[in-house]
Amino acid sequence: MYLVFSMKALILIFFYFVGFVGNAQDKTVLSVMEKTPLSAETFIGIDSYGDIYYLKNRTLFKQSKTGTFNFKDFQLGKIGNVDLLNPLSITVYYPDYSIAVILDNKLNEIQRISFALEPPFMNVVWASTANDSHLWIFNTDKQQLELFNYRTGLLQELSRPISETYISQKSNFNFCYVITEDKVRLYNIYGSLLRSIPNERYTNFTEDNNRLLVKKDTSLILFTDTLKESQTINISEIAIKDLYLREDFLYIYDGEFIYQITLTNQKK
Repeated sequence: MYLVFSMKALILIFFYFVGFVGNAQDKTVLSVMEKTPLSAETFIGIDSYGDIYYLKNRTLFKQSKTGTFNFKDFQLGKIGNVDLLNPLSITVYYPDYSIAVILDNKLNEIQRISFALEPPFMNVVWASTANDSHLWIFNTDKQQLELFNYRTGLLQELSRPISETYISQKSNFNFCYVITEDKVRLYNIYGSLLRSIPNERYTNFTEDNNRLLVKKDTSLILFTDTLKESQTINISEIAIKDLYLREDFLYIYDGEFIYQITLTNQKK
């Protein structure tokens, strides 16, 4: 990555983030910020190798120390979501045509899955990476979360039909958060509903290691322990366009810069 920041800017950014309220046993401390310029329509995230992913002109870009890679297919319309859970097997989803494309670490196409044109023939609004050649998908024909093995074509229903308006989903290898207008639901890979909480006008969802980070008004809320604990971080001084959470790092994109913030937990 190409990091551009000054000591003066670092001090200013630090004081932006000193406001914090916690309601769990641990509290989150924000520290050691870095600032990276980026010209993008959408900031996707940063993988475990430090490579930056973003969307611009219907194209997925990967910016690394060794060069910049890109993937595009204008015939498929607008990219709906990109899943970086496995940087060696990236899931790119095109909702207009219900097509998922699996890419390697240089954004070369490995496999293409067409849900609407191939058995079992379904309309899918979202697809993200699960474990062992599986994808978490939300089937709009049945209004439910499902698990699809794109190697074998086997489909497993995980949730009962959900009547509320679907908004988004965030997942890792074994767990998936389904966000609707009314609720946030957490499912495991076996289809068990672990917990459900009200959606209090949350936006800008990001997930990492069974932690869900959401935006509410001018604050961020970090949910942990299967949605049982939450911590609120006040960040009103920075305009949030896109968010990404990875390990102990929170990345905020304001339309011009990526702010890298280190999250640490301290016992009260």
